[in-house]
Amino acid sequence: MKRNLLLIILFAFSTCAAQKQLYLQEIKKAAEKGWRDNPTIMERWRKDTQPSVLWGYNAPGHPIYLAATLAFLYQETGDRLYAERTASLLSNYGDLRESLPEGYAATRVEYEQGVPSLSNFFFFPPYVRAYRAIRESGVLSQKQRQKIEGELAQSVDFLFRFPEWGGHNRAMLRAEAMTYAYQAMPEHPSAWRWKQMAETIAADNAGHWEVEDASGYHPVWLHALFSWADAAGRTEVFTSPVTQYYYQYYLSLIGPNGTIPDFGDAVWNSSASGLRFVAFFEKGASVTGDGRLRWAAASIYRTRKAGLDTLGVGDAYHLCDAYRWMDESLQLQEPSARSQEALEDLIGKKIVFRSGWDPSSTYLLLNYRDEGQGGWLDRHYLRNTISVEEEKMHHGHADENSIVLLMDGGSVFLHDGGYRDGLPSGPFGSWRQDYFHTRLVARKDKRDVRQGLLEFLQNSGAYRPVRTQKVDFLTLREVDMSRTRVVDENLGYQWDRVITFVRDPGYFVVVDGVKILRTDYYTFSTLWHGQHVLANGEHSYDLATDSIAGEGLGHDRSLLVYFPETYAKSDGMEPIRRHSQQETMVYQTQSSHYHAGDTEVFVTLLIPHERGEDLAALRSSIELLETSRPYRAVGLRLSRPQGISTLGIMVDLDMEIARENVRPRYLYSLGAVEYGDWETDAHFFFVTESGTTATYSAANVLKVRRKGVTAMEALPNTHSLQLDGGPDDHVGFSKWRTWEDRLSIR
Repeated sequence: MKRNLLLIILFAFSTCAAQKQLYLQEIKKAAEKGWRDNPTIMERWRKDTQPSVLWGYNAPGHPIYLAATLAFLYQETGDRLYAERTASLLSNYGDLRESLPEGYAATRVEYEQGVPSLSNFFFFPPYVRAYRAIRESGVLSQKQRQKIEGELAQSVDFLFRFPEWGGHNRAMLRAEAMTYAYQAMPEHPSAWRWKQMAETIAADNAGHWEVEDASGYHPVWLHALFSWADAAGRTEVFTSPVTQYYYQYYLSLIGPNGTIPDFGDAVWNSSASGLRFVAFFEKGASVTGDGRLRWAAASIYRTRKAGLDTLGVGDAYHLCDAYRWMDESLQLQEPSARSQEALEDLIGKKIVFRSGWDPSSTYLLLNYRDEGQGGWLDRHYLRNTISVEEEKMHHGHADENSIVLLMDGGSVFLHDGGYRDGLPSGPFGSWRQDYFHTRLVARKDKRDVRQGLLEFLQNSGAYRPVRTQKVDFLTLREVDMSRTRVVDENLGYQWDRVITFVRDPGYFVVVDGVKILRTDYYTFSTLWHGQHVLANGEHSYDLATDSIAGEGLGHDRSLLVYFPETYAKSDGMEPIRRHSQQETMVYQTQSSHYHAGDTEVFVTLLIPHERGEDLAALRSSIELLETSRPYRAVGLRLSRPQGISTLGIMVDLDMEIARENVRPRYLYSLGAVEYGDWETDAHFFFVTESGTTATYSAANVLKVRRKGVTAMEALPNTHSLQLDGGPDDHVGFSKWRTWEDRLSIR
């Protein structure tokens, strides 16, 4: 809660002060501190750093980001001291190679022309931008200019050896670097080669979808793309349909923690690191006039700044672009959307449930993105060029249908597993493999009762492709719901995750329905992770997360994870290491032999609450209902302040389809399910009874009945065009998409 208060204070300050001047002040502070710290940082680097077997010579980034920040300040203020400091850093940077062992250049084929001073493509753009900014300042001697340009040319030729391409961050960084290089030295004999390669790589990115699904790398790609477009004069990039989509997509993902949650290769609050997203949103606001994008920039900025007296020079470098690109005249506008798709079911493939946009709001992010159909050649090239067996192309995890983040009241309850603890992904695919995520995990074969679940689930960590799709998403009168599907043709099962957000009092019902596609023995397990289990019993576990990767979080709330459906299933908990810390994996699991067409169901309640609250009372407010179609449908009775609610979910959406080849093929007699007093064939049904009134919502429905009395019913219609030669007077019923109504229940 202290963190939330700090965020609110910083927000008030940032909106009252001139934001542009605030940025400039922070850039100056970072540059001054970076200059003071640089000798110590470089002394430590010389002492501790050794060439890497994987990367070779890897010069430090601090002096480069510092030089670029100082050069920016020279341009803004005209203060010659900034230019002199920049010149010193750039001209001496290549001397760091003196720390290498004698003869090191002969150890790698790419060093046949010598070890480059700039070996890391992340550092190319700030290096060249810094040089261009001070080149005409008069502080550089002719000898210094020749040295800088010679080392720069050698480094670009080194980069040219591995022209990694495709719609992703590593490629776009290369295009950005080579663009700045040929602009800095247009008369160099190799400039035409740099220019051609830069334009070739950039062409796969400008106006095209990114193939990555990792919030740690989205801002890297976006900033490199925008920096390149700015330098190349390709202003159409900022307003292209793809870019317009990304403005809204990333805005919709921002959580109560003030930034975009970590998914894929990322760590907690990683999307704020470097402030690349701040620059992206400031540019987006300036070209679209959308004040919500300025709000997003301010939100991520204050999240990154919280707890920091001074930004690092890497952050300051990206804040320079936020300063250059912002339109200070545009007023901040807080978004008003609540639960929504983010942004659709082809590219983003994410759904956000939220009650608001402040730090105490309820927020759940579901990620159901697979590799997708786009960018096939890019992914194919990556698979056959670099070691990526453990990734969902590119930098993605086996997190399909996973709950990435759940927050409420300023507390974090469920979060993602982090990046990796070793290359390429650590043992057993850490942390990209499916069992590091909050999802259902499937394996062939039976788990022995004496074998730990985690031991049974672990494997090499290689990613197994699956297909995903959205089945439904609705915001109804009392609840929001989503239904998303994973199809694993390799293992032979289909998994639908149905999430219901009961907005008042604010909890989630998760129904995981599995349909067997191929007869075999399977073990299915739903996994939920937290740092601590405060209490457990009665098939329930009270989870709490007080910190992530060393960052303290709220300590006054926890999450009740409750499994009300327990037939032939077992539940338990095991230790697991996630996100650089020890956590606990809570699970419910079932091992059995299944025939094609069989269904299996897991039901989980996620109830945020104050710590110390009566868990038995929370559990008793939820009752599993017997239905007329067990394992084909799930029913729950929920005791709420508004009354008694009944939730009905059809698990097997095929059971209502007639075998006859007629249209419509929906038959109420096949799809009708009894949920206590109610009967309906709705795919999703929610009703609340209070006094003498019942208020209901039904989706994809022919009929709703209570105690034999019809509340709504689809109307008959003649459907003449029957391709099987049937009669032209065939009468059928078409499902209604949704219907909401009230009725008297006296």
